[in-house]
Amino acid sequence: MQARVDADFATELLEHDAPALGLKGISALVREGLLLLHRHARELTAAAEYEKFYGGQPAPLPDGVIPADEG
Repeated sequence: MQARVDADFATELLEHDAPALGLKGISALVREGLLLLHRHARELTAAAEYEKFYGGQPAPLPDGVIPADEG
């Protein structure tokens, strides 16, 4: 895979973000970014499936659980 990244942004990633995340090098940063995108997409897909299944209504609470607005 290849991507074009603004030089200033690449510098910021390598000098500030990578050390803060414990990552070494641009490949590690790109992998981490792709993993985050993948997780986010899966969360959005799951949320859409819940929405579809429950027809836009909130999912029912398990038996014995009191809604937060009633507690």
